[in-house]
Amino acid sequence: MDRVQSYNTNQNKNRFDKPKRRKRVNVDRNTEVVIINNTFGRFIYKNPRMNMVLDMENHGDEEYITVGDLRTMLNSDRKILEGFDILITEVLDGQYELEDVLTYLGLNRKYDNYFSLSPKWKKGQVNRDDIIQFIEKSNPRKFEQLMNSMDSKLRGKVIDTAIKLFKLRKFTDYTKMEVIEKYVGEDTFDDAKDTLIDLEI
Repeated sequence: MDRVQSYNTNQNKNRFDKPKRRKRVNVDRNTEVVIINNTFGRFIYKNPRMNMVLDMENHGDEEYITVGDLRTMLNSDRKILEGFDILITEVLDGQYELEDVLTYLGLNRKYDNYFSLSPKWKKGQVNRDDIIQFIEKSNPRKFEQLMNSMDSKLRGKVIDTAIKLFKLRKFTDYTKMEVIEKYVGEDTFDDAKDTLIDLEI
């Protein structure tokens, strides 16, 4: 009798210890969020079904946009958001968290992958330099492990950023370059030497 009772108690304990799946919140489409330009150039986006034109000149520039307009963008050009050309960084409404908006837009799994690039204490935070910091400061072993396991769209953004940093003479880790070249070819960084640039990021 005691054994059965003990087993049931442990069973209940395990059941309640399981992490709960985030419930989808019906976010008001007029809720404003902050987005940043995560490309290395001017980002312009026009859509007749949106209430605004996005025009961010430099990497890291910010703009305000409604969740409704983000939904429109997602339906028309999903790769922009799923490929991290722009990043959603903050919700300007106290009744919602960033995770609520990401879940509402169906981007929560993409961002879970993105959050893995940063230290655990930063989980859930989005900053303009997250990918740059991952490339420059992660140890080579972690870099390779995450490159092998991450979503292909995020990997593409990491690779594009690394090549840009190399052209800016800010990325010189040959061990990480070898990891990247497994995906894009052995001559990638040799070819990039021909187009070194000077640009502040």
